[in-house]
Amino acid sequence: MPSPLLSPTSSNSGTPVVNAPPAELHRYNLLVVDDEEGPRHSLRMVFRHDFHVQVVDSGDKALAFAREHPVHVAILDIRMAGCSGIDVLKALKQIDGKIEVIMLTAYETLDTARQALRLGACDYLSKPFDLATIREAVARALHLRKFSDNLASASDRLRELTSRLDDVSLREEVARTTNEIYAGVLHDINNPLTVISGYVELLDLRLKHISTLQGDELKRVRADINHIGKQVDTCTAIASRYLRFVHHRDAPGTQLPINQVLGDLQSLLKIHPAVQGSNLVIHPLATDALPLVDATDLIQILLNLTINAFQSTATPQTVQVTAVRVKEPLPQPFTVPPETELVVGESTFAGKLPLLALTIGDQGSGIASDTLARIFDPYFTTKTATGTGLGLAIVARLVQTHRGLIHVKTRIGLGTQVTLYFPLKA
Repeated sequence: MPSPLLSPTSSNSGTPVVNAPPAELHRYNLLVVDDEEGPRHSLRMVFRHDFHVQVVDSGDKALAFAREHPVHVAILDIRMAGCSGIDVLKALKQIDGKIEVIMLTAYETLDTARQALRLGACDYLSKPFDLATIREAVARALHLRKFSDNLASASDRLRELTSRLDDVSLREEVARTTNEIYAGVLHDINNPLTVISGYVELLDLRLKHISTLQGDELKRVRADINHIGKQVDTCTAIASRYLRFVHHRDAPGTQLPINQVLGDLQSLLKIHPAVQGSNLVIHPLATDALPLVDATDLIQILLNLTINAFQSTATPQTVQVTAVRVKEPLPQPFTVPPETELVVGESTFAGKLPLLALTIGDQGSGIASDTLARIFDPYFTTKTATGTGLGLAIVARLVQTHRGLIHVKTRIGLGTQVTLYFPLKA
């Protein structure tokens, strides 16, 4: 028989009763569903200072609670008397698709793992769980929930903004920029979504060939889920960037050491379709340094340029990304041969030392002289079948936003080098 409810916020009738702490202490509700008293008690104690925790001992009570009260994150045991955790997961998603669900089980199998992930579970952990793992899983689930709420809130704000556009000139301005904003969002988010898709396919292949998740295989699956979480973070940051643009607000982003950004770039491109069959070689700084660039913007710049480099030829090649600390002032103004070189951003470039140079070099076919001057123009592309003409335009805009400089060198038949210069923290 299932053990009675451990939570002191439950009534004698077995129906969950909410006795929420002050809103300023616990904004989010965590629902724990397990027919064993030990795990219920442990999870309530672990998260009592971070959430309003509601524990129940059956799936029916969990669903009754979710129908009457908001649930942000749920932890479900898969095997329970009566309604199983899989059934509860499916029903919770029908009640509110934004509920992030973590599945717990002492009997990991391929079928339950695949079924839980297919139904929308964000994590799948085995019993007994350690404190660090469950905290990390719940933190990731809450982050995903906040991401969903932020997107919904942003959509509401955009609708409200549109409804208030009574000024004709403002309407005309929005009409001119809306298509470009949407196109930019879709293009920027495409790269992390491609990475997410690749990791999902990799997870599917791994799950097809194993009957249980344990040991190194379980660690690899969790590592892949962590990579997916990072890409969700990237999508969130991109969406926030464009929302700031719509609302004419500038907010400081997060800056990260360049070697960490380069490590992230290598991890992200490991399974990207554009890299298959080719090699990516990264040369980090010998001594790490902090570029004065929003990390999300910088990773998008590097992703666009590196993927573009891999697509410069249909044959396998090696693309190199090299970081160098610039010790001598750059010439201003730049004097370059227009047939083979191009400089973008001189008017806004902060040329004061210290500077960071990032060079992306390919072994492609090079860029023709009549094309070189137009490569950063919006909607200009030589990829007639797949190109949008936005990637390099976005790169140019982001680099200049951060007072950087772009220097392109190209040779027909020998390849192209794109060097970015950014200010470094002194």
